[in-house]
Amino acid sequence: MRRPAAVALLVSLAVAGCGRAQAPGPPAGSRIPSATDSAAGAAAPPVAPAPETTTVRYDTFPITDPHALLEFERKHGAEGFLAVLKVNRIDLAHARQGDTLVVPERLDMPALSPFPAGIPAARGLAKLLLVSARVQAFAAYDTGRLVRWGPTSTGRREKPTPPGLYRTNWKDRERVSTFNEEWLLEWYVNLENREGISLHQYDLPGRPASHSCVRLLADDAEWLYGWADTWALTPDGRGVVKEGTPVVVMGAYAFGQRRPWQRLPDDPRATAVTAAEVDSALALAIPPRVASADSLAAAAVHDPLPRGAPAH
Repeated sequence: MRRPAAVALLVSLAVAGCGRAQAPGPPAGSRIPSATDSAAGAAAPPVAPAPETTTVRYDTFPITDPHALLEFERKHGAEGFLAVLKVNRIDLAHARQGDTLVVPERLDMPALSPFPAGIPAARGLAKLLLVSARVQAFAAYDTGRLVRWGPTSTGRREKPTPPGLYRTNWKDRERVSTFNEEWLLEWYVNLENREGISLHQYDLPGRPASHSCVRLLADDAEWLYGWADTWALTPDGRGVVKEGTPVVVMGAYAFGQRRPWQRLPDDPRATAVTAAEVDSALALAIPPRVASADSLAAAAVHDPLPRGAPAH
């Protein structure tokens, strides 16, 4: 018999932080293009549609005790309970007594997405991953169609995740942190090797808390691990001939202010990613429409960065 997830609240121990990881086995590292790399020489940024107007309303649920949380899960079911945790950008270990959860009237993940369901201007991209630091969420697109979204915990105030264009370079099922050997980073996808920025599963406390990485819930991390494409290298392993899936980290989190999702009961659009934000991301992810043969040839192969750089 499946033990309800809320029961684990009585015995779970939260682990704070994430750290550097041991040197990877596969070839590591690809440069992170600057915000001007892909936009330089491009025509006007592609125009994204405004996110769909949502009709979902939100209420609140105070966690008076662990038993109340258990009854809440029984009422909404395992999938509905997980959807509530995702809306609140937390994992089970951080659903604590005394907190108040924001609860949507419909526990339907696609309807709760802060991102638009479709981006016509991105139809030419087989895959695109957007990460909003402002609303602490990611969105995965397949030829411009939203296929999954979920919560994140990006870099804390002292180590924010730098915005810009990344690529999913290489993967590792799990890595032991060299910052703290007790930290196991699962479903690890490298984005940038010099600074060790990556996607991986780890604690989601309802705020940015990582060392520049993008933390994910376990189910989202496993899904992205299988979905994202990795790079292709030259036979000698010293050059990149095909980049991985483009990932755009966008915006900045407003530290010291009320968390956007906590404002949903008063403003159901509080976490909506704007068309302007999507346009800025597309300007980085979509290559310029016009490029010379020489520039294309020069960009076809570049050297990976040195191996063994840290991950967070």
